[in-house]
Order: sequence, then C-alpha cells, then structure tokens
Amino acid sequence: MFGKKLQYLAEAALLKAMLAFCRLLGLDRSSALGGWLGRHIGPKLGITRRARNNIARAMPELSNAEIERVVIGMWDNLGRTAFEYAHLDKFSRPEERHRIEIVGIEPLLAYAATGKGGMLVSGHFANWELMPLVMRLEGLDGGGVYRAANNPYVNDWMVTMRRELIVPDQIAKGPKGARLLIQAIRDKRFVAMLIDQRLSEGVEARLFGLPAMTTPTPAVIALRYDAALIPASIVRTEGAHFRVTVHAPVELRRDAEPTAEILRVTQLLNDFLEARIRERPESWFWLHNRWKD
Repeated sequence: MFGKKLQYLAEAALLKAMLAFCRLLGLDRSSALGGWLGRHIGPKLGITRRARNNIARAMPELSNAEIERVVIGMWDNLGRTAFEYAHLDKFSRPEERHRIEIVGIEPLLAYAATGKGGMLVSGHFANWELMPLVMRLEGLDGGGVYRAANNPYVNDWMVTMRRELIVPDQIAKGPKGARLLIQAIRDKRFVAMLIDQRLSEGVEARLFGLPAMTTPTPAVIALRYDAALIPASIVRTEGAHFRVTVHAPVELRRDAEPTAEILRVTQLLNDFLEARIRERPESWFWLHNRWKD
C-alpha cells in the first residue's frame, strides 16, 4: 500500500514538473515537442501492439505501411495533446481564440435560447479536452463527464483543472455521476460526453462492423428527458490549432418502442464515430481496448 502511494506521488510530481517545463516553452513549442517525442518514442512502446491490432481489425484494407503511418500520426497527436495540458488556459483568452474554429454552432445556440438543454457527444479525437471548452466559450452552461484517473493525485489535479479552465461541473462516470448528469439535463443545461470507449455493462452495437460494447446513456437520457442529442467532432488542423464541428442533432423517434430506439440511436452514434475515424484515423485514440474479445 505504501509502495503504491509512493508511486502515485512520484507520477504526480513528474507530471507537475513536465507541465512547468512546458509552460516555459510556450504553447506552440510545447505542442511541437510533444509531437516529436510521440512520433519517435510511442511506436516503440509495447502498448502500440494493441493500436496496430485494432487498426488491422477495423480497417483490414490498409497495408502494413499504411497502418504504421496511422500509428505514427496517432502518437504525434497524443504527444501534442499531453504537452498542451500545460496551456489549456490559453485557449480561452481572446487573443488566442483563433486557435479554435467553431463550425455549425448557430443552430445549437438558437436551441439553447429556447431554454432547453442536451448532450454533446464525441470521441477521443485530436485534443478532446477542447470539445467541452467550446460550450464555455459559447456561453452554454453545463458540465463534462469524465473517467477518473487511476492515480488519485493526478485525478484531483485533472478535475480541478477541468473545473477551472473548461466547464465547472465535472461528472465522474458511475452511479453518483449518473445522478448528477440527469440533474443537469433536468435543469435544462448541457453535458459533454465522450462515448467511444468500451463499456462492459453497455449494449452491443457495431463499430467498423465489429461487436463493440457501447454506452446507451446518451440515447436513454435524450429519450427519457426530452433532451437534444448533438454529435460533435474535433480535428487538429495544424499544430495547436483546431476545428470543432457541431453536427445536426440526432432525430429521435419518441413514439417508437423504447428499447429498440435506444439500440438504434446508440448504433447511429457509433456510425457517426466510425465516419469521423475513417476521415482521419491518425487523430483517434487507438490504444483503448475497444473490441475486447
């Protein structure tokens, strides 16, 4: 127990040291350095075998050379994202707003003006922390759903950072978080949620034609509480510059049989994610054990 605590403290100290170093470098140089380290170190790590296997399963039409290009691009993006954590505060500054281009936000703002709330759903693309930040930048009140980090000290830092710099309400996955999520929707607010990771207690849907246990929460919440369900995507356009696209809301069949409709909507969301991954496979987080046998 003491050894594990010591490990957690050492990891947290290393993280803070890295962040301090990155702040000295500035945003653009930090992002570039993270990308360089990711490209040169990431592909050599043992965990990258999972990424290569996942890519081969999902897109068997790719050659080994094409798979390797995706792997290198993925690690470039992950390295950049990690080193950009030290500068998340800058994306909210007026002089830095040019770094995030927001597309398709007008219908969502018009919907919010009617006093209704909803869920923005996406996946681990580009720098995924910026998707809920767009809510804050556009004046949409709400919160974000997160998975707690294994290291409690790192988790405390991340929750505090997200609360201060991204959106105020941080909702942990789990029973308590589910109650907070429902309350936010009932209060006609907005919640951002990433839905591309495997959920053992989820429902079976398809992703790249493969069985993929998927959270039904967005579909359940949208149907039960008459909330909008809005897919969003984010791409890294160049360096520490991004484009966030707010897509058309999912059309819900509220008179349909509930279970069948939940399964249909969950599959539609997976289809949305797959389309975005196919457009830019190097921008997705392939390291997750998405298709566990």
